[in-house]
This record gives sequence, C-alpha cells and structure tokens, in this order.
Amino acid sequence: MSLFKFGNLEAEIDFTDVDFLENLEEAKRLMQEEAKQIPKTGKTADIIRAQCQCYFNFFDRVIGEGAHEAMFLGKTSLNSCLDATDALLAFENSEAVKMNERYSEYTVKQHGNRQRKRNYNKQQGKKTNQNFNAVRNR
Repeated sequence: MSLFKFGNLEAEIDFTDVDFLENLEEAKRLMQEEAKQIPKTGKTADIIRAQCQCYFNFFDRVIGEGAHEAMFLGKTSLNSCLDATDALLAFENSEAVKMNERYSEYTVKQHGNRQRKRNYNKQQGKKTNQNFNAVRNR
C-alpha cells in the first residue's frame, strides 16, 4: 500500500488488493459509459463541464466520495482532470514496477540445457567443475 498525492488529496492505494482492483475496473467501465453520454455539440463550457464530471465521478468511485473536491480544489478544469489521470496512471505503473521487482526474487530461474550452459560458460571464460576434472584425469 502506498500513498497517492494529488492536490490536497492523500490516499492510501493498494494495487494488489483485489477489492480495490475490482472497484477500479468498475469505475473505468462506468466512466466509458458516461463518456458516451457527453454532448458532442453545444456550448464548449457545457461539454467540458460534462467531461470533467466523468472524471470527478471516476475519482470518487476509485478513491472515495468527495475525493475530487480535495484533488481539484473546487475547479472544473479539463486540464487538471487529465493531469490527475496521468498522475494516477504513473503511480499505478511505478507500483507495478516495485511489485515486479519484489516478485522476481521469488521466481525460479531457468538455466536452460547443459550444452547451452557449457557454451555460455566457455564464452564467458568460466571454468566449471575444475575439481571434478582434476580427479577424473588422475
């Protein structure tokens, strides 16, 4: 679990928590549905307000009710909404990198077949089983 910060919002987010991930996926799905309802024509301010409302609803669903108020400080700016989305995506990616690094410690390493290993060791100038060869050659 790590701390996500944007605007005045600080929230603990755990991308390994199944409940959080399900909530995130549902919020993304609902946001796509809401985006289809945004008017294509009309006053620019009304279109941007509707777009921002989609983002506000998304962040409220993912982080918690009222999250958008702390994040955007009462502003309705599409640019701020996009910045917040980029920040959340960057945070998610950095958490994924951390998790992959941690998880890689526990994975089984593949060594390949013996012939490849011998060729690799020969190319690297490594000598293996010197004691075995010395005993065998006596």
